[in-house]
Amino acid sequence: MDDIDEYYSQTYEQNPLLINGSTGYFSQDYPSLNSSHSILPAVPHNEINSTFKVYRSRWWILFIFMLLSLNQCNFWITFGTVAPMATQYYQTTLSAINWLSAIGPLLFIPFSVCFSWSINRYGIRKNVVCASALSAAGGIIRSISTGGERTFFLIVIGQMLNSLAGPCIMIIPTKISTTWFAPEERTLSTAIGTLANFSGSAIGFVLALVCTSDMHLRYLLYSEAVFGFLIFLSICIYFPEKPPTPPSATSYFSDIKANHKQLLSDSAVIYSEKKTLFESWKELFVNSVTYMTDYSAAILTISVALVSGFYAGWSAVLVEIVEKIYTQEQAKWLGFYGIIAGLVGGVLMGMLHDRIHNFKSMLLILFALNTVTYLLFTLLVQGYLPNWYWLCQVFNVSGGFFINGFYPIIYEAAVEVTYPIPESIGTSIISILLNVVSFTAIMVSNAVPSYYLNWILVALSAFSFVILCFVKENYKRSKNDNLGSFEQATSTSIASSIIIPNI
Repeated sequence: MDDIDEYYSQTYEQNPLLINGSTGYFSQDYPSLNSSHSILPAVPHNEINSTFKVYRSRWWILFIFMLLSLNQCNFWITFGTVAPMATQYYQTTLSAINWLSAIGPLLFIPFSVCFSWSINRYGIRKNVVCASALSAAGGIIRSISTGGERTFFLIVIGQMLNSLAGPCIMIIPTKISTTWFAPEERTLSTAIGTLANFSGSAIGFVLALVCTSDMHLRYLLYSEAVFGFLIFLSICIYFPEKPPTPPSATSYFSDIKANHKQLLSDSAVIYSEKKTLFESWKELFVNSVTYMTDYSAAILTISVALVSGFYAGWSAVLVEIVEKIYTQEQAKWLGFYGIIAGLVGGVLMGMLHDRIHNFKSMLLILFALNTVTYLLFTLLVQGYLPNWYWLCQVFNVSGGFFINGFYPIIYEAAVEVTYPIPESIGTSIISILLNVVSFTAIMVSNAVPSYYLNWILVALSAFSFVILCFVKENYKRSKNDNLGSFEQATSTSIASSIIIPNI
């Protein structure tokens, strides 16, 4: 048998057993359990807790990760939002300041592969501690700089260290959702975990409005360094790898595969040695190829990479796009409210998806509305519609709501259609392509008039809508978690042991 996940998938089909009214992976004769979510965790038989359970600490895990994510993005955008003042303070060029923001996408691509492998091999805690340490170290090094050209290299080093944390922070949210949250909470958790990074940009826009002098900039770097260190300290103190018992069947089996441990009792053991470094890298490559050859996953990945990636680049030059009709302050508020609307949209759409589980219809509606909204925005900027600021803000807020509303849904949908491929594989590939498109958009903005980006964004959104029509909606993971069968949930019997072959 090449892979434990393959064995599980085959066994699901060959040996179905009703659990809560749907099929699951168990065999043999089971003692009766009076729980609607019944499974035997991998603990000694006399200490078995027979229910799937979620813990209040999951919200602390998500909260502290959210702070880490928004802080990392705020570090990244710090100098971009105060570029003219930073140019004078560090006695450098505007181009050098702009490249501080470009460091992130450039480093993201190679290190996202490393973190994708590391997350699969070493788990959540070690990688989050590593990411928070990199970000905190970057913040501290930036704060040492006292201005002037001679200390500018410290800013570059600090930005590089912070950028290295980005891949882990963008890849790991779906892993946290699976490990800590119940199936009906996953998309909401993923929405908060992924969109928290965008909130860092919103904070950056606000800070840029109050950071008006060299002294303010120094105080800003000091305060960001302290905040980053406190987050790192908090994670070191309490950020466990996983809850005491799993929240779902897929989380349970994923934990078994990752830790190569006994399944139920001393007589039911998975016989599997830990993979070597070469084998784990080979597995990463094979899983990545398998992911991208799944046409539904490929379509979902291309759609979000094109639209969300280009939107990120578009946002970076929004001030230039509207400079002929609005002031810089008005343009910054457009950026701020667009991001806030996106956060609200992502959370609300995540909650809605957790309840209706119909990602294809939701994505088609959101992409259609997004296309129409940015078409209207483009017509306004081009002068075909009245350039009333309130009307532009309506289009901007609506667009931000729609474009980030589908962001967490696609992440979760990609995991669903490619299960049992590890969650970090899909999110890593999506994040890589998203950063490539984002960097390309920024480069394109330097080669063509900025308003061309409006038309490109509309075209990409329309194209993505068309290809999404060909996605096959399949909830492979949720089927194993018995979603959609809660109304039929009844007490069921599960076995006192599971027979696992030597693998």
